[in-house]
Amino acid sequence: MTAVTPREARIFSIMIGTAALALSVPGIVRANSPVQATWTTLGTNSGPIPSSDRFEPANLLRAGDQSILVDAGDGASVQLARAGVPLTALHTIIISHLHFDHTGGLFAILGERLQMLAPGVLTIYGPAGTRATVDGLIAGMTPSPPSGPRGQVNPAQTVRVIEVRDGDAFDVGAVRVTAAANSHYDATPGGAAHVSLSYRFDAPGRSIAYTGDTGPSAKVEKLAYRADLLVSEIFDPDVALAAVKKARPELDPSVLAEVRVHFEREHLTTEQVGELAARAGVGELVLTHNPISPDRTEELMRPGIAREYQGTIRFARDLDTF
Repeated sequence: MTAVTPREARIFSIMIGTAALALSVPGIVRANSPVQATWTTLGTNSGPIPSSDRFEPANLLRAGDQSILVDAGDGASVQLARAGVPLTALHTIIISHLHFDHTGGLFAILGERLQMLAPGVLTIYGPAGTRATVDGLIAGMTPSPPSGPRGQVNPAQTVRVIEVRDGDAFDVGAVRVTAAANSHYDATPGGAAHVSLSYRFDAPGRSIAYTGDTGPSAKVEKLAYRADLLVSEIFDPDVALAAVKKARPELDPSVLAEVRVHFEREHLTTEQVGELAARAGVGELVLTHNPISPDRTEELMRPGIAREYQGTIRFARDLDTF
């Protein structure tokens, strides 16, 4: 056996010490340690009025080698590309509710995956009505002429739909997903026939709660309890109503009155978001689905939230990652 010189012994000792340090110091990721989940806000606009600088609601949950799209507003496929996720790597979409600003990008994703020969089946989770929505989009794809060697494949064979109910829990790889019905349709005529869901994602090393669209809700508060990160909608009824009036000045005052009721009862104000985050005891709060320009959120929204919640508050922009 070759003798070890004093210099080699010192180098070996340093290597062992460094390895031990990496195994004991928080923040140093080991090769076999769980990979924490990250959340990217692909679209932060409140919808449904298109914006020149922000996309409609869509989010990307990354956990290990998984990429999960959470809501699919208009432009979602473009924003996925900007986030570095090709459609061939997308196998799961989770929809919170069926308002068009959260589903408008589905048609593009389905059609583009078909044309680019994306492997495997795309699984779409969502509330009651998701299957009918996807069936309608598939029907809309059938008049398209064949494209490439898989042009004759039935588009329905590339998609699987699983409808989710209040209280359901399911696994997507290493991520445990739990759903809770919220109050987004409470003031909507006939709203009892529809379901809007909030979700909690428990991944190795991190928990993330996502409100989707909701008004104040005890179920959402319970769902988000002690989550590391709460991704919440936030709304200013006056700002949003002014945008509606500007876009549709011909609307009858009675229609505008109904819109105001929707804004005030089926979304969360700054104070209500702060109350939710404080009561749930979440670690951090990220705000999205925001009708106010990101440049004005700090002055207009932070004070109302901070009166109730003393934790970290961040206002999301498109393609921010948390």
